[in-house]
Amino acid sequence: MSEPAEARLQLAGHWLQIGHPERTLDELQGLWGDAALDYRAYLFRGAALHQLDRNAEAIDVLRDGLSHHGPFLPLLQILGSALRAEGRLPEAEAVFLQGLSLDPNEPDLLLGYAMVCLAAGQAEKAGALVERAASHAPESAAVSAARAQVAFALGKDKDMHRHTQEALSVDPEDPSARALHGASSMLTGDSRSGYRSLASAAAAHPDDPDLREAARAAKLANHPLMRPLRPFQRFNPLVVWVGAVAVIYGLRLAGLGVLSALVAVGWFAFCVYSWVAPPLVRRWINRRWGS
Repeated sequence: MSEPAEARLQLAGHWLQIGHPERTLDELQGLWGDAALDYRAYLFRGAALHQLDRNAEAIDVLRDGLSHHGPFLPLLQILGSALRAEGRLPEAEAVFLQGLSLDPNEPDLLLGYAMVCLAAGQAEKAGALVERAASHAPESAAVSAARAQVAFALGKDKDMHRHTQEALSVDPEDPSARALHGASSMLTGDSRSGYRSLASAAAAHPDDPDLREAARAAKLANHPLMRPLRPFQRFNPLVVWVGAVAVIYGLRLAGLGVLSALVAVGWFAFCVYSWVAPPLVRRWINRRWGS
């Protein structure tokens, strides 16, 4: 392979590693002949397309690479992830099982298969796969992030938050870990940390509408005018409503009619505030965010 072609491949891999898949594709467009058929060209192109959510194209590229180079594990891992992203779960499972038949202890394949199981609603099986991956890569941020996703699926918000903190301790700038940490912080009532992490993740992926919307919602929850509504954020609104009504009627039954009336008036004012404040704050935030 010529030196310019090798330099292009190395530069393409560099851009991919630091999160610039578009530049990866630009570098790969300059390859021709044997260089364009190098296993790295297939790997980098497929991974870049996957990062850009162009999964149908990624699947074609990766399958073409496998037809030229055989069952190369990194190609199988990204192909399985792209198939999962497309909702083609049986095909994704088959790809990961093919890879694991070649190397049963490969952490990336175990984690990829775990995500397929999660998407299929098999959280317990996913958790077992994640723990198998952890036994071979105990310090991996990807393992901690996968544990967080399993905990979320199982409704274990505190465990999810703990695992996202573990992931960030390994790589504080990882956007995926930041996104998970932001979501877990919001679920555990820490809207300030949630907003910081989600805003950071959204900035790292400006073309991701879901992350942008999550950051916007976190900013809304963290606005000073929303602080009086924290009980609704921390608890089920029905629980707060029932609790307030119980207090009002409890005071009345105790013979404290005047106090009961004052609490009722205050509760009504609070309810009106909860109806009026969020739309106004949301409108202001949307104007600031340009939508």
